[in-house]
Amino acid sequence: MVQTMSVQEFTKEQLEFLELFEIAARYDCLYLLDFHCFNMFNHDQTSLLTDAERAELAVEARGDIFAEAIQRGFQPNPGPFGQIDEQEYLC
Repeated sequence: MVQTMSVQEFTKEQLEFLELFEIAARYDCLYLLDFHCFNMFNHDQTSLLTDAERAELAVEARGDIFAEAIQRGFQPNPGPFGQIDEQEYLC
């Protein structure tokens, strides 16, 4: 039996990366994660990174991934103060 995790079971660092990974996968931008991973860690294997390193990667790659995803049809919903509601995009 496969057990799924609720959002409350993920750390903030894990959520930051998963949110960005989901957008990158949905809008065919995973190559940007690989690119930034290589620039930051000299390899493109995000699975080898710690949660803290993945969170750093998410911060570094976020702008490029959002820009590319928006060109491919991504329409982020602004939160109550105009920012993106990150929790909305988790699978």
